[in-house]
Amino acid sequence: MSFLQLLRYTLRQFRQHPGFFLTAVLALALGIGANTAIFTAFEALLLRPLPYGNPSRLVIVWEDASFIGFAHNTPAPANYVDWRTENHVLTDMAALRFTSASLTGDQAPEQALGGGVTPNFFDVLQVQPFLGRAWTRDEDASKTKSIVISYNLWQRRYGGDPKIVGRSILMNGQNATVLGVMPRDFFFPIRDMDYWVSGEFTPEVLAQRQNHFLTVVGRLKHGVTAEQAQSDLSIVAKHLAEQYPDSNANLGAVVIPIQREYAGDTRVGLWVLQIASVFVLLIACSNLANLLLARASGRRREIAVRIALGASPKQIVFQLLTESLLLSLAGGALGLWLGTLFWQVLGRLVPEQMAGTSFSLNPTVLGFTVIVSIASGVFFGLVPALKATRVSVHDTLKEGTRAGESRSGLRLRDGLVVAQFALALALLVGAGLMMQTLWNLRQVDLGFRSDHMLVSILPLPQTKYDSDAKIRNFYKGVLVELQSKPGIVTAAFASDAPFTSEGDTEGYTVEGEPPPRDASQANDALYREVTPNYLSAVGAKLIEGRNLAESDTETSEPVIVVNEFFAKRHWPGQSAIGKHVHMGGYAEKSPWRSVVGVVADVKERGLLLGMKPGVYLSTEQVKRPGADYLLVRTHQDPMLAANAVRTAVWAVDSQQPVARIRSMDDIIESNVADRKRPMILLGIFAGLALILACLGVYGVLAYAVAQRTREIGVRMALGARPFDVTRMIVTRGLRLGLIGLAAGMGLAFFLGRLLQSLLFGVKPVSPLVYASTAVILLFIAVVACVLPAQRAARVDPVVALRDE
Repeated sequence: MSFLQLLRYTLRQFRQHPGFFLTAVLALALGIGANTAIFTAFEALLLRPLPYGNPSRLVIVWEDASFIGFAHNTPAPANYVDWRTENHVLTDMAALRFTSASLTGDQAPEQALGGGVTPNFFDVLQVQPFLGRAWTRDEDASKTKSIVISYNLWQRRYGGDPKIVGRSILMNGQNATVLGVMPRDFFFPIRDMDYWVSGEFTPEVLAQRQNHFLTVVGRLKHGVTAEQAQSDLSIVAKHLAEQYPDSNANLGAVVIPIQREYAGDTRVGLWVLQIASVFVLLIACSNLANLLLARASGRRREIAVRIALGASPKQIVFQLLTESLLLSLAGGALGLWLGTLFWQVLGRLVPEQMAGTSFSLNPTVLGFTVIVSIASGVFFGLVPALKATRVSVHDTLKEGTRAGESRSGLRLRDGLVVAQFALALALLVGAGLMMQTLWNLRQVDLGFRSDHMLVSILPLPQTKYDSDAKIRNFYKGVLVELQSKPGIVTAAFASDAPFTSEGDTEGYTVEGEPPPRDASQANDALYREVTPNYLSAVGAKLIEGRNLAESDTETSEPVIVVNEFFAKRHWPGQSAIGKHVHMGGYAEKSPWRSVVGVVADVKERGLLLGMKPGVYLSTEQVKRPGADYLLVRTHQDPMLAANAVRTAVWAVDSQQPVARIRSMDDIIESNVADRKRPMILLGIFAGLALILACLGVYGVLAYAVAQRTREIGVRMALGARPFDVTRMIVTRGLRLGLIGLAAGMGLAFFLGRLLQSLLFGVKPVSPLVYASTAVILLFIAVVACVLPAQRAARVDPVVALRDE
């Protein structure tokens, strides 16, 4: 029989049994669609090359300041200089410091995010502008500002003007010359970057060892691994710690391949989801195998006749494999479409660096889907096909319609149901652990009120706001304007809003405490400059004393408010009010500040990081205040107040951009996104697995009832009650479920261990989660057994025996 004849015969079989065809295709499409969507993100994040030359040799280098709670701390410029000159494993290193600029002059004001970079920056990354060029070392050293802009800014603000190169634009009120435009897919270190500017690293900047604000990238020499680079830079860091104990004691270096750095915690989530989607596919394929086994059993007489007429077992196997292969390819085609639906949820799981990724059928993703489809059809269709040819022609034709399935076939079908329950349990446990994690995160006390709060950023250009008085007058003017707007409750400025920074710390000294022996024992606190009404505006709870007040001015006594963690660390069992603190190291001569208040700990660094000492200083009592964040509390949906905020700011300064307007609730949601989105997808996969497992046990029991109708009739004729028959069927289903649960515990433990880095407040082996999941799965198993059991209980023994 030719392939075309086989194909026509197979299609005729599908037309004659559309229910079987649709059920099999849909089950496969769910599994293949989930795998395709997950693999799209997996490929984009972990397999697709980054937009740099030889990206596998690029590493990000951080400082290891774990002793103050920063395992990956931004390096100090002087440390970067020493790393670059003393290491033996990198061809070169480049540095970037985040900057921002107000773009004005030709259009509406816009706040642009950029980076001041060392002159070798693009050389280290091995990427050059696609339009124009980068700067030379002479241009970097000159006082004329020159920039390279991103493709996105070029399109967004300048309409893709090909004459942009050489054009002068206004940045922070000063002229800057555009030297080039980077390729469309280029980004570093985040996709939101709008420009890269030269001339930021003066000798004075590069000599700083106490201020830490750089992002450092290095290129490995040929043949050098990241582990070898880590060892070498650790030696350099140790040498610097000995040479500069006041600033570098216990300060290490951390080397991370750039792909792993960008992936972050999402890498773990994607691995878990990829494994989970494989579990779903295995359950779907086991259902397909069960369907094929049942169908092959029902076709034993047909197959026996074909063998008797001269068909070889090889031809029979080939025919049945063709059927399963067509089923899997149809499931794969439908799975590609379902993959786009899964991507609507999954796409948000991809981290900021990969935000431009979309669901696309590139050769890698398409090849993956085709391979998965073919493998599913062949692997799970082969055993049913082989078993179908193992028939006794004489016995089968003599038995006619009474021919049943062999014991080995029944054991195989039962084994497939057990596997489905085991895989479903693992997925349900994983989803349960993530749900418990999210619940625990929701119960964390934030230390402030996040509802009805709008957050925006207003960095003030230093060239325009060149005095403390101008900066403070801007803050006051905007707050006065906002108070007159309907729907606004209150507003305040702060150097960082909660959940927007993991650091921004300053050293401090407590009066009466001995000086630290070295930098590793120095005090370090979250440092926040705020307008006097800030703490009351965000709803921070006052524990002791008072908040900052309008009366705390430049000429009055310097004051400070500390968090509860700070107070308990330095004055346990005592009142903190009246104690004295000054910002900076022990030998620095900053003014002593009197503690006037203690507030409850605010989760400044997000839900997942530990608490640190925190201090709040009034913008009226600091030099060059930098309270760039504007927080506005409203009566209604905070996003409805966005226009009012812009109007208030532009009433004070018509050229000041208002950037990154978001609600505080959205900011908090993004903080737990790496936990929430895997939970949602694991929940979806667990639900699919549960449905497919129930269909599996239902199918096996329904088929068993159909095959054992004569036996059940005999039992009932001999006195068995309907209850006895029901118990027999339900017991078999429950036995399969219990064996599946026992087998699934190991898989659940494995999945829980993979999830460990994403869990919060719950252990990978949680008795509550395991027990509740097992109870749910057993209950569903009982429900799946009910219909076949009721059908068996309604068998009429007279009819059953007469039909036989």
